[in-house]
Amino acid sequence: MFNPFKKIGGARRQSALKKILQTFQEMGPNSVNCSLLKTSDGEEADEDLDRAFVFKHGDDLLVKKKAFYITTPDGLKAEDESKFTGKGEILHLWFLHQRVPHTVDCKVMGRIRFPENLLDDLAPRVPIAYMLRPVGNIRKQEKRQFLRYAHKAGAGARRVYSQITFDLYITKTDTTYPDTGSLPPKLAGLHTIAHDDEVDLDDPNAENIVKFMKNAIRLNPRESRVCGVGKPHIDERTNKVGLLEMGNSDVLGLETSKEESRQFYIRKPPKMSTDRKEPNSLTDGDSIVLSFHTRVGPDAPTDYFDMVAEVARVGTKSMTVRASEFIRKEGGIYADLIDFSIGGIKIESSREFLEYVLGEDYALMDFEEQLQILENTCFQLNFYPKLRFNRETEIYIPEVPMKIQILGKILRVELGAATQEEESVQISSFGLKFYYDPAEYSPDDYEYDRWELIRDFKENKHFREIHNSFNGLITFLESQSR
Repeated sequence: MFNPFKKIGGARRQSALKKILQTFQEMGPNSVNCSLLKTSDGEEADEDLDRAFVFKHGDDLLVKKKAFYITTPDGLKAEDESKFTGKGEILHLWFLHQRVPHTVDCKVMGRIRFPENLLDDLAPRVPIAYMLRPVGNIRKQEKRQFLRYAHKAGAGARRVYSQITFDLYITKTDTTYPDTGSLPPKLAGLHTIAHDDEVDLDDPNAENIVKFMKNAIRLNPRESRVCGVGKPHIDERTNKVGLLEMGNSDVLGLETSKEESRQFYIRKPPKMSTDRKEPNSLTDGDSIVLSFHTRVGPDAPTDYFDMVAEVARVGTKSMTVRASEFIRKEGGIYADLIDFSIGGIKIESSREFLEYVLGEDYALMDFEEQLQILENTCFQLNFYPKLRFNRETEIYIPEVPMKIQILGKILRVELGAATQEEESVQISSFGLKFYYDPAEYSPDDYEYDRWELIRDFKENKHFREIHNSFNGLITFLESQSR
């Protein structure tokens, strides 16, 4: 029987494909981040293939035979050939256009060799390419895809759950994000530009550092007179250094010890193993990183510090540690967190923040120039979780470190109404997306110095843990109120 719709449907599909390719060509990304969704035989997959460059002919993105072309992805290795034959696979591509993330799914049509006469005007000038045909629309990914949790009371209709809140400090870096194309899968050589990292010590020797630390911790409530313990450790499997988080330890002798010494005492951390073969064991001579905090006034943000010490002696329940002459204050600017999710946050804007990022004379800058700097800057986000659980809810306590570090990017800027003091429209808040997780720790500088891109199908493990904790907590609290 004749089907009058068959040909029309085919024409519509051809028209849709042509429109998608035309849009992709107009966007013109130089590179894309690739993930393998399906193998050629239809098996589901979730493999990061890293970055691939998109071929351009002259100034235009190369589109021929209802397809575009990419180089071999950086992460495609010889051992992946069983999963990636170069024909029939479905790839998920991720790229930036006008500083906004976009994605498109494509089918690999085959591996081709360009004719010699085409190479002269081809960029990159590589003879071999993969031919890709879109199988879905290009999607803008600027909206958060996860449930958002309110953090500031009165900022929205959602309830604030005081069991999990954060102190957030933001530090700008000397690294910028590209306007178009893919993001590098790894970052190294990034340097932070501190807002205020001065420690109030005239002579930062080991004895003075211990005295400063004890005085700072004494200002805290009794339950907060602790330090977080971390151990730099090299993973023999990956040959990468990380910081093993071993939990919070009580600092002992705060009230009785008055003598000046570089040695002091802490409880053995809760995640410390007694088996010396385990990575999270501690023995005499091990270097550890101790994190502590203090709040000097009710209206002042909490100050956070890291110091380095050496294990001098391990006892039955406590440890003797010996301070070095290394101490570092959290150098970012305090930010008011409005809400958060697995994938991003919303913060309030302030004059102090704008002066820090744009300079004191930012008001003289063109507004579009302000936006470009704000949206291109790579920010280091340091979250300090504050957990307040009771016996009824303690089973929902998330297992998170004292400090969560992520690299983020401003994706949205919200404007407020002009005021009498400011005639022009003012920025009221920012939406930031999480982009990079810490990957390698420097045992020399005692900070993470290498970062890895958070893929489309991944999340920061600590915020995923917090998200799961909230799911259980909210369900429990709602059942109690019925």
